[in-house]
Amino acid sequence: MIILGVDPGLNVSGYGIILLDRSRIRFVAAGAISTSKAKSFPEKLAILHRTCTEIIDDHKPDVFAIEETFSNINPRTSLKLGHARGVLILAAEERNCPVFEYPATMVKKALTGVGSASKEQVRYMVMKMLKIQELTGSMDVTDALAVAITHYHQIRFNILKTGRQA
Repeated sequence: MIILGVDPGLNVSGYGIILLDRSRIRFVAAGAISTSKAKSFPEKLAILHRTCTEIIDDHKPDVFAIEETFSNINPRTSLKLGHARGVLILAAEERNCPVFEYPATMVKKALTGVGSASKEQVRYMVMKMLKIQELTGSMDVTDALAVAITHYHQIRFNILKTGRQA
């Protein structure tokens, strides 16, 4: 099973792809979809959608896991982030890739055991779990891989709970 994890953002959206091979996870790819600050809001959304669609077409993930939007102090920022999430989810839906959403606290807890863990603690655990010596890119890339790993943990939990994969 191939899992695509996404940390949504309007200017930078991180993505991470892992492979579930039997009961192990392996790193496949990771990166960021960046939009220029000079671009208009609709242009940024188009770039996010188009690039996410290309990533899905290239890697053929079985599932798409995305971090939920947290409530921002600035409602305008929250609204724009919601739009970004929407076009990313749309890209997955258009490719018939099932979408799963996870709150940031659940992602942090799945990796570190603590829902209030720092980004550095999450990065450390992502690298340890995926046996990566070096992870280039922003924290958005790390967060995206963390979302993918969280989905893997949910699959494992469901198997243990029900005795079969959901």
